Amino acid sequence: MHVQVILAPYDSGHLRQRMGLGPERIYEAGLKDLFSRMRTDCVCDEISLGSGYLAEISAAFQLCRGVAERVRECKQRGIFPIVLSGNCNAAVGTVSGCGARDTAVVWFDAHGESTTPETTSSGFLDGMGISILAGQCWRTLSEGVPGFSPLAGKRIVLFGARDVEPAERSLLERMGVLQPVNSAQLAEILSANAEGFRQVYVHVDLDVLDPTVATANQWASSGGISLETLTGAIAEIQKHATISALGIASYDPASDHNGNALKAAVAVAEAALYHRS
Repeated sequence: MHVQVILAPYDSGHLRQRMGLGPERIYEAGLKDLFSRMRTDCVCDEISLGSGYLAEISAAFQLCRGVAERVRECKQRGIFPIVLSGNCNAAVGTVSGCGARDTAVVWFDAHGESTTPETTSSGFLDGMGISILAGQCWRTLSEGVPGFSPLAGKRIVLFGARDVEPAERSLLERMGVLQPVNSAQLAEILSANAEGFRQVYVHVDLDVLDPTVATANQWASSGGISLETLTGAIAEIQKHATISALGIASYDPASDHNGNALKAAVAVAEAALYHRS
């Protein structure tokens, strides 16, 4: 088995700050040992925006373009890509690199990730990952990402979200994004929509976990899922579809006081790789 880890160590355009420190930490302190135990061949590649000034929005989409190119190269060479990113919107690049027309998404997150420039109250671009993927905002910049095309909501599953703004909830419903509340419902969705979910990008924002299990960042909120539920859901995906890529995002080492979020990231990667070994 061959794996390529793609590091996107930026948070809101800032290199190795806050959640931008997470990708390298997950790889160096967690995944290296996992790959050794699983006897998995791995190379690691880091995306750099260079030294010039970039505003947050342009930086985010430049990262997406870089991720898309690396992921596409992996798919062409038969290598499984794992994208470790500071922000969730890097998923736009990963899905595009896999081929958006042929890729469905199962997204684990505490949040709705479906604000738009018109509805956001925080101005946080990282809260728009699903709305960008579904073509609801930033269309001109999205179309510059190689392989991008908008996903129909029925090809997106959002699992574990509980901190969702009213405008996000309305948009998710209008788009038809599927929102199972447990693994059994997820299995039913995957089985009933087998044609649309043959290839799946699995996206894990680690704040989907309940803070009593692990605290991955400053936005962790109560009512989250257990690690067993998360890895069990990934195993359920493996039964019904091919996981074409894995993304793990939003890990701030400074918030992980007991190391449990790092351990959770490793468990997620192991679950996604299990049937490939």
